[in-house]
Amino acid sequence: MMWKKTLALLFGFLVLASAVPLSRAQAETTTNLNLVILVSDNEADCALAQKVAEYLNASIVVTPWGIYDPNVTSQIVARAPDLVLIIGGPAAVSEEYENDLQELGIPYVRRWGANRYETNLAVLQYLFENYPELLKNVKVVIVYGEDITAIKKAGNIKGRTIIIYVDDDYLENQTQILDLLNATMVLIINTPYSENVTERVRERVREKIKANVTCENTTITAEDALLAIQIAENKTMLAESLVENISIPAAEKLLENAKKHLERAKEAYNETKYGRAYGLAIAAKSIAEAIIRMASEEKQIMLHKNETMKIEIKLEKLEDIVERLEELGFNVTEEKALLEQAEQAYENGDYGLAKQLLEQLKELIKTRYHTEKELIRARWREKEKHHGEGREHKEKNCHGECHHEDESEKDEGENG
Repeated sequence: MMWKKTLALLFGFLVLASAVPLSRAQAETTTNLNLVILVSDNEADCALAQKVAEYLNASIVVTPWGIYDPNVTSQIVARAPDLVLIIGGPAAVSEEYENDLQELGIPYVRRWGANRYETNLAVLQYLFENYPELLKNVKVVIVYGEDITAIKKAGNIKGRTIIIYVDDDYLENQTQILDLLNATMVLIINTPYSENVTERVRERVREKIKANVTCENTTITAEDALLAIQIAENKTMLAESLVENISIPAAEKLLENAKKHLERAKEAYNETKYGRAYGLAIAAKSIAEAIIRMASEEKQIMLHKNETMKIEIKLEKLEDIVERLEELGFNVTEEKALLEQAEQAYENGDYGLAKQLLEQLKELIKTRYHTEKELIRARWREKEKHHGEGREHKEKNCHGECHHEDESEKDEGENG
């Protein structure tokens, strides 16, 4: 079909994807597939993931942008997915998660591009390829990809909607996507921060396609500015903690710059100049993310050279998985015994034995996962019925306020 050829040409040079063999998973391209979406807390990717999850009846697991957290892998295991869709590139969602999924034999596919705009296109391509029927008669919402407030509003729109992110460099590709979608309803959300870009988008859309194009103009409120400042502050604090024990001269200068922008944002906020505060906070956030990327790359190099660090991470990851299985009511006596032996071997400095025991534990978990996957899934869903609403809100709150699923429950368990 012609539209598929056009789609292939359009996406071909933009989309970067990686996957393990999917055989059965590829054949099961219906909403009956038990799909888990793994995404970073980047507000653009996260809002996109929410919409995809709504379409595909999928659950979302959020990882900190640019950071590998072993606890995230255990969250995925607890859901017992048929397939994991990773949204975002390795800079956003660490490649360590792919290694974890491969080790446990869990199929996955990653859709990403060089930035949030290309990732947006890559995810749309995935939907075109696997779920074309779900893209019929959708409402398209267009926002500038760096505008946190507009992205949040787009994510909160109910009904059949698809989000498209734009900036000056991606207008042509995004308008072609609108044509392929046969979009009849297009909503453009803008704020004073993004109005220059969105105005050009509106003109281009009206030139290229026949659709009902409406614009929603929104101001930057004190709440919007404060949220942007909180996001920037969290990112800056994380960036600072990551470079504490690493010598990266460029990162040190960037950190100083991020702090200056953040301080100016707070000053503007206190002066009730909310638009200025908002813009400065977004700039601070972008700088902090560049530092996080540098630090993560450096830590990855260090990890490959440091055997003890590898063992520590594997211990934490497998312990988290065992705890999850125990919470779901499984008898994990054998797994816990192996875990204790591995911990003791590590503490004794016998790293060879520790690695051997951890490999045995991983294989034991893998076997249980594949033989009891349906039961794991059923028990997780039952648990969701009891705890779902509050935790679901936390899981899907991706606008700088992401929380890891079950953390509050773990705290309650430890304090109770």
